[in-house]
Amino acid sequence: MSDLFNKYDESIRLSYEYSFRMLMHLKNIISAYEKVDGNDELANEVYRDSIIKKYEMLEELVWKLLSKFFKSRGLELNNPRSCYKQAFKEGLIEDISIWNDVLGSRNSTAHIYNEEDYEKIKGKIINEYTEAVEKLLLKLKERVM
Repeated sequence: MSDLFNKYDESIRLSYEYSFRMLMHLKNIISAYEKVDGNDELANEVYRDSIIKKYEMLEELVWKLLSKFFKSRGLELNNPRSCYKQAFKEGLIEDISIWNDVLGSRNSTAHIYNEEDYEKIKGKIINEYTEAVEKLLLKLKERVM
């Protein structure tokens, strides 16, 4: 089993580092957004869209990182839902309901057509998802790095 892990070790490490950098970019955008004057509608829209796009990219990176991690251990999981379920079973994820919501929000971002839905997802990214991703990455770091 350790030979299998060693085969994927570099790929997992690089995927982790890229995911962590994307998380930091997202957190920087959120921080900048929180400093914007609430009356500047254009800036608010640009930051909101940036937050959502970075989140989409981060979610994709995270589930693919989990897929590689589990593959190195002999599990072939090729979709986000199965990766999140397995991560929950192994204690990498504390609250599966948040991750079901993470996936639902990610799937719906391509089909948002009104401001209210955009704002709702942006709020969840800022208030829930970013912290959940950070906790997962820290737990993965403990196991992988």
